[in-house]
Amino acid sequence: MRWRQERSMENILFYFANFPVYSYGAMLGLGLLIGSCLAQQEGKRKGFGPDFIFNFVVGVALAFMLGGRIYTVYQVHGWRMILYPWVLFSGLQMDERAGGIAAGVYAIYFVLRYVSNGAAFLDVLTPPVALIQSLGYLGSSVLGRQTFSPWGVNLGEFNLHPLPLYAALIYYVVFSFLWRMRRNLRYDGQLFLGYLALSALAQRILIPFREESPETVLPWLYTLAFVVFGLVWLYLFTQAPLTDMRRRRDLRSWRSWVAYLVSLMGVGFLMMRFFYWRFS
Repeated sequence: MRWRQERSMENILFYFANFPVYSYGAMLGLGLLIGSCLAQQEGKRKGFGPDFIFNFVVGVALAFMLGGRIYTVYQVHGWRMILYPWVLFSGLQMDERAGGIAAGVYAIYFVLRYVSNGAAFLDVLTPPVALIQSLGYLGSSVLGRQTFSPWGVNLGEFNLHPLPLYAALIYYVVFSFLWRMRRNLRYDGQLFLGYLALSALAQRILIPFREESPETVLPWLYTLAFVVFGLVWLYLFTQAPLTDMRRRRDLRSWRSWVAYLVSLMGVGFLMMRFFYWRFS
């Protein structure tokens, strides 16, 4: 288990000017770039300036990297890292969960401190966050349990579930659905609550393929989160007035849904080709 966690940040995608470019960092950076552009585009439509969105994204990214890096160094050196803080910059390994917590804390602070309509602001950011997660997973190398499936990743003696690919595909579906629905909202915060429910469901789906440690959170908690957030979403949806629907014609057209599904399959195919190319 330990070697897989470390390898997730160390898989080299290619070399640029004799410097290694790691797959996780490259895909996460690509996700941040595309996600920032999408968030700025959507934020402008809802009255949030591009600079405001950019400052938030940069702050969250820094919080993620610092939080994940500090936790990783702390696991090795403990409180002694205060005596020689330069060890923080001596490697690239980061703990994703610690980084996610740090980013979440910063996001809460930013929204409470600077945003008047926090629910609408979260709706702006929610689809890009799902896309960033999808591309981040696509660059990860933390594989799953052993499997005899023909689509498993072969590592010599082991054939393992392509867990990052599963997660990347699921979160891309979440992103594309939320992005498609963003102009058809009944209340502020609808996309954010939908994301919380779908993300909990996604994590529950992925649990059987993971090689989890004994202290892992019980699977039923993800199911409970999905049910709770889903019911809250449904209640607010039914209670919200049908005003300013701003429905797009293509949402009602079966041709648009066919095109949407075809695009999903196309992106999924490209993701699979890229993922298996990394391990070929």
